[in-house]
Amino acid sequence: MELILPSRKYYDSYAAAISEYKDQGIDTYAFMDIGKYDVFEKFENYRIGKDLPDNYVAATYLWLVGRDEFIGEISIRHSLTDSLMRFGGNIGYGIRYSKWNNGFGTMMLAMALGYAKETLGLEKVLITCNDDNIGSARVIEKNGGSLQDKIVNVIDGVERLTRRYWITI
Repeated sequence: MELILPSRKYYDSYAAAISEYKDQGIDTYAFMDIGKYDVFEKFENYRIGKDLPDNYVAATYLWLVGRDEFIGEISIRHSLTDSLMRFGGNIGYGIRYSKWNNGFGTMMLAMALGYAKETLGLEKVLITCNDDNIGSARVIEKNGGSLQDKIVNVIDGVERLTRRYWITI
């Protein structure tokens, strides 16, 4: 397993992971919309902070890959806004559905924390998840996440109880 910058080599596998989420009705993580734009250009623009939508921050996207297939994606936001302090935090991630419950989330987050410290110079990161997303909460806690609190956010008109964790790296 390795954590890499997005690569065209894994594009078909990435597209398959997106289909898995759609087929299962999963909306806890949003992969890039491959039908809308060149995702590799979009990933690079996020990494360098170019042409970002209003209120967005620079972010590095990394892919966990193994055996010539895409397994998961993690985004590391380089800074926090007031809204990211409430929901989203520094790090968001998704493991393709067919690979859930195999420890890949825990592994990918551990690798990404090393990248965040060594490459981006971050010393502390905020990670949020829905209160009922027990799998994600476990991944965060296994990587040293300390629960700050639980707050109510309104996302797309729906109230969600959000856990906010800090990890010192």
